[in-house]
Amino acid sequence: MTGTRDGSPQNTSLLRASAEGVKFLVLLQISSRLLTFVVNQVLLRYLSPELLGISVQFELYMITILYFSRESLRTAVQRYGISSDPSPTPNRVNDEKIYEPEGVIEGTPAAQSQMVVNLAYIPIPLGILFAAIIAPYYVKAFVSSDTVSQPYFYESLSLYTVATLLELFSEPGFALAQQMLLYKLRAGAESAAALTRCILTCGLTIYGVSAGLGGDRGLGPLPFALGQLGYAMVLTAIYIGQCWSIAHRKAFSLGLRKIASHESSYHMSFFHKPLSGLAFSMWMQAAIKHVLTQGDSLLIAWLANTHDQGIYSLASNYGSLVARMLFQPLEESSRNLFAKLLSQTGDKDDNSKSNSDSLRSVVTILQNILRLYSLLSTFFFSVGPPLAPLLLSLVAGSRWSNSAAGSVLSSFCYYIPLLAVNGITEAFVQSVASSKQLQQQSLWMFGFSVGFGLAGYVFLKELGWGAQGLVWANAVNMMLRIVWSWWFMGGYFRRNGVQPMSVKQLLPDWRLMGTAAVVGGILRRMQGLDRLSLAVIGKVGSLGVLLIAVCAATEYNYFMECYRMVRSGRSVVDASLKKNSEEKN
Repeated sequence: MTGTRDGSPQNTSLLRASAEGVKFLVLLQISSRLLTFVVNQVLLRYLSPELLGISVQFELYMITILYFSRESLRTAVQRYGISSDPSPTPNRVNDEKIYEPEGVIEGTPAAQSQMVVNLAYIPIPLGILFAAIIAPYYVKAFVSSDTVSQPYFYESLSLYTVATLLELFSEPGFALAQQMLLYKLRAGAESAAALTRCILTCGLTIYGVSAGLGGDRGLGPLPFALGQLGYAMVLTAIYIGQCWSIAHRKAFSLGLRKIASHESSYHMSFFHKPLSGLAFSMWMQAAIKHVLTQGDSLLIAWLANTHDQGIYSLASNYGSLVARMLFQPLEESSRNLFAKLLSQTGDKDDNSKSNSDSLRSVVTILQNILRLYSLLSTFFFSVGPPLAPLLLSLVAGSRWSNSAAGSVLSSFCYYIPLLAVNGITEAFVQSVASSKQLQQQSLWMFGFSVGFGLAGYVFLKELGWGAQGLVWANAVNMMLRIVWSWWFMGGYFRRNGVQPMSVKQLLPDWRLMGTAAVVGGILRRMQGLDRLSLAVIGKVGSLGVLLIAVCAATEYNYFMECYRMVRSGRSVVDASLKKNSEEKN
């Protein structure tokens, strides 16, 4: 790292945009989760575990259709970079005449955006197809007679289907926002939609119970369905309204439009062949990944009643709150950044020359993110499990704290760090892997899914661990996926002449780990943690302050790098590379 630095204008711009993206996505997650949290606190006083379990089934039904319809295309489009080349003349490309004057011209910025918009329309017919397949199967395989007897069950299922298809019409706007790094637009659209869903769900539930509609069961799952429909309507309206003006200014269309090309690189002059092929290759992987990601919901739907499903849903929602607010935005923004930084970086297996600066930048970014995760993990492992039941009783009330939800939430404290590490490592794999490598990953993931199903069956049925067994089955699955992704990353970096990360670089200081172990041991032996009192607050607070102080002292240099990154709007990698360059000079 002598003369060349990663601080090229393009890389610095991408890094800064990604830093801004993380900020907006974190704010989006915090605001939406805060809204959901507030609404849940209200709804828990009106809902039974059975009704909450039914809402989980409907959400799984909706997510399955959305995931199969759009996820592979989203990932493929993220790997397409934005060109800064000057636009060709209006009627020529490379001094050759264009024979389709009604289309935007290939190679122009307008054509790049149009290509993304065109591909984003493919999920709509796919969604209709999958809804027609999944809806009857869901009713036949997953729905019990007790579930069907809920008020407005079939009406709610129909509304969820309509809401799901309507949400797919927002895909062109979402894809455009991702391509142009318009994170603020996405945050605004999803926040407004989430607020609408919360208001409708909460308001209709309270109204149904207060008015005595439907007897003791109120309106059943209907408020959830109407809330989801409101979410889809607001989301689609904002994306269309905002992106329509962008398309008008930049001379492309938000609808389907032909792309004029003198080569046959587009299907029917609409859909880019290489990206369409990549999306097709990713579809099988996306399907397997969905089974793994939603495998806990699938297993509990098969092996547990709606009461247990409701308990698991509550515990998992609270348990994954931090993961959704912090880890998910970092994962999404990093995937976008990796894809764009390494869009010109090939694997030596593909006879492409590596861009070592970009690769070293990615290694540094990964190292800093994983280091942050390891620091957070010390807190999750140390103070999370013993305090989880107490926190649940404070936020959900005694009705839920007396159930098995507390022990399930404690188990989630061990699982969340694995979820975070797997998210960022798989984000890298999806950003750089070739079609052949993605197929290999799909085969491995299929094996992991079989192992996960067997582990879940043993933990739930044979050992009788209930919902807690699902958490540990997920933990085993996550560890296997992390090992595979780590192996892939090491091989990728070595083939391209860059030193990969070591686990030792990511671990916290030994003094912090020792303090965390001592604090965790004290908390696990402390009496009276099942209820809140001044004595408990004093003891827990003192131990927490001790752990935070040791963390601040031992990781001071790392936190200062993070502070400079936030203050200057630059990535940690810029500062690190600059420091290394100055030391060598």
